[in-house]
Parts: sequence; C-alpha cells; structure tokens
Amino acid sequence: MDFAKSYAIAIKDVKEVFSSASIYGPMLGVPLFFAILLPVLTFYVAIYAAPAIASRILPEAVITAASVSNPNSLKFMLFFTVNVLGPVFLTMPILTASVIAADSFAGEKERKTSEALLSTSITIPEMLLGKIMASLIPTILLTVGVFALYGTITNALAFRAFGASLLPTVPWILMLLTSPFLAVATIGIVVLVSSHVRGIKEAQQISTLLVLPVLIMPFVSILGIADLTVAFFVYAIAALALIDVIIVYVGVKSFRKESIL
Repeated sequence: MDFAKSYAIAIKDVKEVFSSASIYGPMLGVPLFFAILLPVLTFYVAIYAAPAIASRILPEAVITAASVSNPNSLKFMLFFTVNVLGPVFLTMPILTASVIAADSFAGEKERKTSEALLSTSITIPEMLLGKIMASLIPTILLTVGVFALYGTITNALAFRAFGASLLPTVPWILMLLTSPFLAVATIGIVVLVSSHVRGIKEAQQISTLLVLPVLIMPFVSILGIADLTVAFFVYAIAALALIDVIIVYVGVKSFRKESIL
C-alpha cells in the first residue's frame, strides 16, 4: 500500500470540503456557537434555578462543596455540564464526520469527479484509507477544540462564582475519548451506504441516525436509569470499538469502485 497516495487523497478531500462555505460554515459555526452559549446558559440556570430544582434531579454528594456558598448550585452545574450537555457535544463527531465523509464518497457522484479518480493507479484500500483520514482527522481536531473551549469557559464561570473549577473530570475525559469511535462508526456507515444512495444528502441522513442513541443519554441520566460514570464510558468505548470493527469491515468488503460512479 502506498500511503503517499492515501495522504494525497485526504488532502484533496479536505481542501474540497473547506473550499465551500456552505459545508464548513455550519460544521464549524454551530459547535462553536454552542461551546460558548451552553456554558453561559448552564451558569445562569445554576445560579438562579438550582436551589429549586437540584434536589429533584441530582444524586446525593455529587461534589464536595464545603467551601462554596451555594453547594446546590455547584452540584447542579457539575451535573448539568457532564451528564446533560456532555452527550450533546458527543453529537459533534457524528455530524462532522457524516458531513465530510458524505462529501468525500457520495460527493464524488455529484461532482462527476469519480471517473478521473478511478482512472488512476490507486487501489481500493489506498483510496478508502485516504478518504477515511480526510473525515477522521478534522473531526477529531474539531471535537477536541470544542470540548476544550467549552471546558475553559465553564471553569472560568464556575471559578468566578464558586471559587472552584469543575472540569476535567474522569467521566468527561472518557466522554471525549469516545468521540473517535463515534466518528469511525459514522464514516464506516457512509462507506457502507455510499453504493446505495444518489448523493450527499441521503448519505448524511442515514449516518446521522447514530445521533439518536447519543441524545438519549441525558434522559437516561436524569431519570436515574443509568449514571454516566467511569464504568459506563469504559463499557461504551469497548462496545463502540467492536461496532467500529464490524461496520468498517463490512463497509470495506462491500465497497466497489462502481459505487462512486
């Protein structure tokens, strides 16, 4: 396998994605907007609403807060930050990877560029590796950047109000570590369905079905069905790793050159 050819394809696809504002604009703008807005919203709710509602949704002794004037507010902010908004941010690697991968695979059909690509000496494994790299690397970088921005703003607000920082916690770090596995699953699904759809929109819609299980997580936590603990994310990462292997294997085995013509 010639990794230089895979790298060249990855660079080409990334340039195509970031040459269109209609693609990279929402992909960058929406996560950055929420990374700034949601910490402010969480801080506001924690200060003004936590005393009234924290006792109804919080487990006991979420955080030791003997040094703060309003422990319920701090506990609420920690709970809301990790258990409610954390899973919301886990939708980013799915949505970002689906946008880039759909443009990379199904987009070849719409731009009529697939014939030129397939006329070269590149092999199927080299092409797939390049396209997976083009989707995975920007997705991970964006997700880490947004998590870092969100954590920084949250800590700044919490320290100003309570004199204590909230992040990172171990569950928060493990939550971030699940993002590459979610991205790989998304990319694998795009590879799998690329031979059965006509364009970018269809590929994105199918792959974003992965968002639904992630969005259930805050409700599972709030209702007390399961706690988003270290053990929960360790098992989640292990399960996602197995799912990734299956999806990518089936996707690669079923992929044909004709699928992007």
